[in-house]
Formats: sequence, structure tokens, C-alpha cells
Amino acid sequence: MKKIMIIFILTLPFLLSGCQTTKNSLYSWGGYQSDLYEYYYDPVGAAEFPAILEAHLKEIEKSDKKPAPGLYAEVGTFALQTGDIPKAIEFYNKESNAWSESKFLMQALVDNLKLQLPKEDK
Repeated sequence: MKKIMIIFILTLPFLLSGCQTTKNSLYSWGGYQSDLYEYYYDPVGAAEFPAILEAHLKEIEKSDKKPAPGLYAEVGTFALQTGDIPKAIEFYNKESNAWSESKFLMQALVDNLKLQLPKEDK
């Protein structure tokens, strides 16, 4: 009887964990994985990825959810690759504000980018 009770107690957490039906996530990733795959392996779809990611971040901001770490920085990097330094700075600052762990790196990037701006944009 004691063995049955021990087996029951040990298997109960596994049985109960199988009942969970909703998927709760700490962060909102959206379709990031599939879109990122497409970005690397489909040159035609790659052009749309930065816009899709930025639109997803706007949805997250409206719904008061927390974006996954690095999403703001990635949009900033896409902006930097197209030469839009002010937009890159904006998204690096958002990343810094959302994730304190990245503050020093983001601040270093912003400081270096500000040196590249024309004097009237600083």
C-alpha cells in the first residue's frame, strides 16, 4: 500500500501538468522564428522581415505586453543597415529601456551613432 501511495504521489505532478491547455509566455515573439528563417533563406521575403518585425513591436506596445529580449535592437540594426541612424538610435534606446541588462551595450552603440550624425541632427 505504501508503494502505491509513493508511486501515486510521484506521478501526480506529471498527470496534472498534462492538463494545461493554454500556452503562457513571458514575452511576445509573434512569428519571429518563421520570419527569421525566411529572412535568411528567402531573399525575396527578406526585404519584408524588418517591416513585419516593426509592426509586431507596435502591436506589443499597444497591448502592454513585453517584447522578447533583443527585438528592439534587431529593428534598430535593420534601420542602421539602411542608413537610418536616428531610427536605429530610437530602437536601441527602446531596447535599453525595456531590458536593463542591455543598457550598457545599447548606450555604447547610441553614443557611437551620435558621433556619426550631422551636427544639426544631434
